[in-house]
Amino acid sequence: MRIVRVKDIKDGMVLAEPLTSSVGVVLMGEGTVLRQSFGPRLAQRGIATVCVEGEPDPEDVAEEHSSGSQKIPLEVLFGKKLVNESMKTIYEALVRHRNSGGT
Repeated sequence: MRIVRVKDIKDGMVLAEPLTSSVGVVLMGEGTVLRQSFGPRLAQRGIATVCVEGEPDPEDVAEEHSSGSQKIPLEVLFGKKLVNESMKTIYEALVRHRNSGGT
């Protein structure tokens, strides 16, 4: 699984997990084939990143460390802990924070 910015979505990418709104409404199901044109619409909804199938890429959002060394990818930090809503909320907040240039 890899996390990519919505602006970096490419035609044919496949969601690795359901895409949910901030209140838990499923917007797109796991396995949805994405199109590049989805990016702006997702960004309008406040969604900055999506989890897609495939191996992490060095250019992916969660791969570089703000201190200059490598960040630990959030999906590695959270692993299987994303089963409850509290952990999902924390995870999403961290992704937004990293995407905004936070450390």
